[in-house]
Amino acid sequence: MAKKRQQAPPAPVVDREVVDRTVRDIRKRLQGAGRKELTDQLRQAYGKDLPCYGIKLVDVHNIGMDFVRRLRSPGFPVTIAIADDLYKSRNLEEGLIGAQLCGALARHIGGSDFDRFEQWGDYLSNPQSADALGVQCISRAMAGRPSIALKLVVWAKSDDPWKRVAAVSAFSPLVREGRFMTDALSVAEELMTDENEDVQKAVGNMLMEMTRLKSERVVEFLGPWKGKAQRSIVQAAATKLAGADRESALH
Repeated sequence: MAKKRQQAPPAPVVDREVVDRTVRDIRKRLQGAGRKELTDQLRQAYGKDLPCYGIKLVDVHNIGMDFVRRLRSPGFPVTIAIADDLYKSRNLEEGLIGAQLCGALARHIGGSDFDRFEQWGDYLSNPQSADALGVQCISRAMAGRPSIALKLVVWAKSDDPWKRVAAVSAFSPLVREGRFMTDALSVAEELMTDENEDVQKAVGNMLMEMTRLKSERVVEFLGPWKGKAQRSIVQAAATKLAGADRESALH
């Protein structure tokens, strides 16, 4: 007798009224904290059409923490629906808070959530929310579904620099624990000559995190790149190295 196929559980019902009200409240708080001079600086760096309020990162984090506390009761389905609206606005500070809200409930993130995070990748407009997407969201999903690493190699080849930032940043929390080393280096391999400074920073930081447990692996990886890799990547990667390892990496 054929085995009866088990049906997937129905998607949790999300209270849209709570989602919409919370998104409105977040935007109201951000709008009140915005500063024109910082908005001008951000748009000078990332394009005159960048959606942003102009708020210091520490102040964005503090506003986000107020909503993290507020969303403990509604739970993860409501939280990720709120983050969905925030990321799809392309707004810098809204994206940061969206990632922060998800990160606060990271234990609930599973591999299937990458389907949503992949959509968010198409709405990135700056390196800060790209890094937050990688670190707070994609890394958690990848821990639950390792095959996501293959998709990030594709992201690393994207024409969009912010998808490239998100791809490499997603590995930073994992390599710090000694995980996904080979996959992380496969992504770095695509980006060692990248001309975008924010991508270079993300790659250098990820390699530096890897040196905490596997310094010899990073030194070995950097060897064939001598004279070819972006200097800023190598310098960042060597930050925590000492003695002969540091000398080998830098010279």
